[in-house]
Amino acid sequence: MLRKLKTSFILLAALIVPFQSCTVINAAQKKPKWVSQKPIDNEYYIGIGKSNKTNNDYLQAAKNNALADLISEISVNVSTHSLLHQFEDNSGFKESYEAYINLKAKNEIEGYELIDTYEDKNEYWVYYRLSKAEYERKKREKLEKAKNLSKDFFEKAQASEKKYDINNAIIFYVKAFDAIKKHLDEDLSVFLLEEGRIYLDNAIFQSIQEIFSNIVIKPEKELFEINALSANSEPVYAKVQYKTPLETQNLGNIPIIFYFPDSEINAQEKVVSKNDGIAKCSIANQAPKGKNQIIRAQFDMANYLGKDAPDNFLKQMFSERGTIPYGNIMVKVNELFAYLESEELFFGQNSKRKPITNILKSELSENFFSFTEDREKADVLIKIKSSVIEGEKLDQYNLHTAFLNCSLSIKNLKTGMEVFTQNITNVKGMKSGSYNNAAENAIEKTKERIISEMIPKIRTIKL
Repeated sequence: MLRKLKTSFILLAALIVPFQSCTVINAAQKKPKWVSQKPIDNEYYIGIGKSNKTNNDYLQAAKNNALADLISEISVNVSTHSLLHQFEDNSGFKESYEAYINLKAKNEIEGYELIDTYEDKNEYWVYYRLSKAEYERKKREKLEKAKNLSKDFFEKAQASEKKYDINNAIIFYVKAFDAIKKHLDEDLSVFLLEEGRIYLDNAIFQSIQEIFSNIVIKPEKELFEINALSANSEPVYAKVQYKTPLETQNLGNIPIIFYFPDSEINAQEKVVSKNDGIAKCSIANQAPKGKNQIIRAQFDMANYLGKDAPDNFLKQMFSERGTIPYGNIMVKVNELFAYLESEELFFGQNSKRKPITNILKSELSENFFSFTEDREKADVLIKIKSSVIEGEKLDQYNLHTAFLNCSLSIKNLKTGMEVFTQNITNVKGMKSGSYNNAAENAIEKTKERIISEMIPKIRTIKL
């Protein structure tokens, strides 16, 4: 009996000792060598990351740092044939693309494996690795897929260009570029039956640029004469054509944007050319009267290349190196005659100075009308009313306030129709010293609103 008890005790002790030994090791985990010295492995990319436990999300932070470290080992070697080499000296384009490539790698990295983690009371560490062979295999797969898709769009673009379907040709070229924009640093060579070996990025950029160099946008007349604010003036238009050494074709379905390049007028108009190449402009009558004004008819790049964005590299390239087709239209705007009636009250009394009338008359005269004292000769009747009233006085600071209200109406005397009316109300002026000073402050504020609010709206009316 005693012998059996002794044997049982020995077996129990044998089980307990290893258990206690394991517990001691886990409680005092040794710092692994990879924490102090990053491993070097010819077959793997290695990523080591750490985060301080004071960070609420230290687990994720350590993982992100480890992945960033892993990605930093993957060098970006720009192909010698890459379009990027043309932008070596450009203001940051090549650098911005490399930053984009690094961000893309971080977002798209896959196939990495977690090798180990370590933590002490202050820090948490993560060890990742990625097979170089597997990474290169997947990279080649993605590149070939992108090149095949781009090549397909490129050949469709060429076919459209041969038929003078320039609209679809540009659309397909842009799609061809979008298919490879993540791979501009790589070898983008493909083989075509007619051209032989080409480099897609260069070929796409050059093809679009050649199309642009062949597009001609020109006015049909040296000078268009129109009447200010008139809906019945002769049409102002440009013709869009495609010129090659062999022939000239009128281009339809081409987006054109009209604007004033040398004026503060912010009006723009987007149209599409008709089958005969004609693109009509309806904002010409907004040009200032009495002098020749340039209206630019420009190929609307945004219609194809989209808006500015960090990854819109094709648009950035054309902004840096491209040439956008455009033509200038010369327009002379003939004056209209206006008869003026005005009434201004200044603190309840008729104002002889009439400041609001003078402001409006100056702006209207510069942009639209010549004023006449003969109502029979006038095309429009303009009525101006304004009043300035006293506000409060703050004796403590000697501050005075005044409020200004004004209105403008324009009537077409040929039709009897009122074509424009607008009120500006409760413009508050505040100045120390007197109510007159406060009124002058209100007048200055009203002038700003007349220029920024009234005049642009008047440009849009049609007489």
